Amino acid sequence: MTASWKGSSRCQTSRRSSRSAMKSGVLPEANRQKRTIAVVPWKLQVSNKDLEDLKDRLRNTRYGTAMPGQNFVYGFPADQLKKVVDYWLNKYDWKKQEALINQYDHFKTNIEGLNIHFVRVQPAKSTDPKRNVRVTPIILLHGWPGSFFELYKLIPLLTTPQQISGNDYAAFEVIIPSLPGYGFSDAAQKTGLNPPHIARIFNKLMTRLKLIKYFVHGGDWGSAVGRSLAIMYPDCVLGVDLTLYGMAVPPGPSFIKNILYLTMPRFLFNVSEPHKLLPTNFFSLLRESGYMHIQATKPDTVGAALLDSPAGLAAYILEKFSTWTNVDNINKPDGALSKYFSLDDLLTNVMVYWVSGSIITSQRLYKETFSADPNDGFPVLVPSLLSDFRHEIPGANSPDEFVRPYYKDLITISKHKSGGHFPAMELPIELAADIWALAKNVLSRD
Repeated sequence: MTASWKGSSRCQTSRRSSRSAMKSGVLPEANRQKRTIAVVPWKLQVSNKDLEDLKDRLRNTRYGTAMPGQNFVYGFPADQLKKVVDYWLNKYDWKKQEALINQYDHFKTNIEGLNIHFVRVQPAKSTDPKRNVRVTPIILLHGWPGSFFELYKLIPLLTTPQQISGNDYAAFEVIIPSLPGYGFSDAAQKTGLNPPHIARIFNKLMTRLKLIKYFVHGGDWGSAVGRSLAIMYPDCVLGVDLTLYGMAVPPGPSFIKNILYLTMPRFLFNVSEPHKLLPTNFFSLLRESGYMHIQATKPDTVGAALLDSPAGLAAYILEKFSTWTNVDNINKPDGALSKYFSLDDLLTNVMVYWVSGSIITSQRLYKETFSADPNDGFPVLVPSLLSDFRHEIPGANSPDEFVRPYYKDLITISKHKSGGHFPAMELPIELAADIWALAKNVLSRD
């Protein structure tokens, strides 16, 4: 038999924590236009004409000259980009990857005037009549420069039932939306769509699907949206797992603490993870955050070049998959990309941006977020598990002592000796284990 959290009641927004999310009226429902609430099946189908255009652009790529002996220190080197483009043209099989994407059911539905794309996967029904399987929804949230495809390897790991106790098992019903302006979800046509607003949209999505209580996992921007979901809808969110969890700490106090620790560590602090506050991490963060300053100020300018050049788009995105997996990869000839990922997976993620033409609108999330009021610092009250991968972007996750006060029901901070910013692609088994640990802890409380 199966049990589910599906229902018909609506969760209530936390009044205190929803103030910053609601006050700007980004996508007002004041228009009061009748909008369809239909959930429509959708399938990815890229035309041969578009694929031929892609190949023509790749064949006509203009390359620079790599700085000798510098590997990825100057960015994505021309000699490595040529290898990527050659593989893309001559070995990469888009139709095979398209079929891989379409193996799961895709849908679109209109919420606040935006057509939101999402993947929905239900666990297989148990063939054992003695096995009681409790099916619980979970929404998986990606970030930039990832996509819904970044999370695909988690699907079988979460939809396969796991034993809770005796004959009681649990499995997840998985929902993976594309963030607004990413992939195949519409982009906002007015300013201000930041993570709290996206959280509101995604809670409406789960409510529309009658998945009233659900777990949340988020990485990168998905962590910001996931945290907002947990704060704004504590009656809906059963528990939350985040990888980029340091953003819970208000940026002002966190920055001051970090600087003080670097200058007077013994006098002021006794932290369990001094490696997170090394001066080298501070300078690494400065070096690796140039893209953020561009996208938080003038995203459309660099976006125009990336929208026009598939090779440029690949270089821009794959450089992040190299350095954000481990900052030491700048010293590796191929950025160590082949060590952690398959080129098919990497290019399929790039293809999501290319065929949807969404690179400019995806980058605008930086401007919308950094143009808003500072982090309000509200704590997360729902059960939380924080996934701490050793090689996450330096400075992104503060030491435990800085973070714990903002997660009031913290189960654990799961320490991983390896792994970087894209664990769903790099170490999906380890990340899925964290999500299961969260779920088993929460479900055992009932």
